[in-house]
Amino acid sequence: MNPLELLPGKIAELVHELSVLPYNNMEGHVTSPWTLTNYVVWGLIALVTTMIMFIVVANREKKQIALAAQSGDVTALAPAGRLVGALEAGVEFIRDMATDVIGPKDGPKYVPLLGTFFFMILISNMFGLIPAGKSIGGTIGGTVALALISWLAFVWIGFSKNGAYGYLKSLIPEGVRQMPPAGRIILGGFIFLLEFISYFIVRPLTLAVRLFANLYAGHIILGVFSGFVALFWPIFEKDLAWSIGGVGAGALALVFLILMYAFEVFVAFIQAYVFTILTAVYIQSSVHASEH
Repeated sequence: MNPLELLPGKIAELVHELSVLPYNNMEGHVTSPWTLTNYVVWGLIALVTTMIMFIVVANREKKQIALAAQSGDVTALAPAGRLVGALEAGVEFIRDMATDVIGPKDGPKYVPLLGTFFFMILISNMFGLIPAGKSIGGTIGGTVALALISWLAFVWIGFSKNGAYGYLKSLIPEGVRQMPPAGRIILGGFIFLLEFISYFIVRPLTLAVRLFANLYAGHIILGVFSGFVALFWPIFEKDLAWSIGGVGAGALALVFLILMYAFEVFVAFIQAYVFTILTAVYIQSSVHASEH
């Protein structure tokens, strides 16, 4: 059989694999917005995994602090194990980023929020690289949910820190606010409209679309190279015949698959970082809105 004859079937399998489906019926269809889907289940698994990891680390640190206090040995405070060390390094990284972006006074307050975003998205992205696993960022609904949480956070911070009038007034640059009445009305009104759309519509939209587009595109590429391997190696497709060219093409596709898989691991980190630092930037603009 010609591999090209199997190509439409492989494309259909790939599209189906990346679709949002009921978790208990992978051949069915989502019939209600309240249906528990495969992506929701994997998102919950990522959330629970994140919580368990930090609960375990927190309990270990409490024991280490108590042991150091009893023994007087400060070396007992050193991270015990690779997992604890990696998580502490990650938290320190988020804390430094929050301090640099938001400021030394307010930055530490938002480390729990930013850290939750970073580790939740990172762990979910890693689950998405497991065969049959799903990343919450692989569906636009998942990224919209994350973006809305980020949006609610920085908007609430803006209103609570500056008041409704102060926060909305900050959308108009100070120089424009000092112009004659005609300039304030015409130019200030135009800038206010643009900034309002940017703050309250574009920011959450770009957060959601950026994360979804990058992860979905990566999954498509991995699926394409996996399909090429299966199309050229009869070990996966019994109807195909062995050939030197087919084996070579399959081997080349496998090499690219491995390289892209390694690249997607890097992308998993990068996208978690980008979402987190953009949220930090938006929080910074809300915290210091009165200074604009």
